[in-house]
Amino acid sequence: MSQPDYAADRHALAVITDRLSDPRVADFFAHNAHRKAATRALLDLLGVPLPSWAQRNAGGRAAVTKAAMTRFRQDNPDLNLPRGYVPPKER
Repeated sequence: MSQPDYAADRHALAVITDRLSDPRVADFFAHNAHRKAATRALLDLLGVPLPSWAQRNAGGRAAVTKAAMTRFRQDNPDLNLPRGYVPPKER
């Protein structure tokens, strides 16, 4: 049985990630949700790191609400307390 060639594997992975980071490839996949999802699934199955254009991002109403609440809490740190919070009495 032959030994695996780890150097060749690392080189192949570098070539794949180089090609996936090409702007033309990113443009081709990023403008079609089905292609993007299929590519993401394939790369995940192969264990290849996802390029930036294939990363999932939070979307929808929940993400917008979460981002708004995070900004509100940063701007208003005193209001960053749970509803109904009563501070303890000083002794």
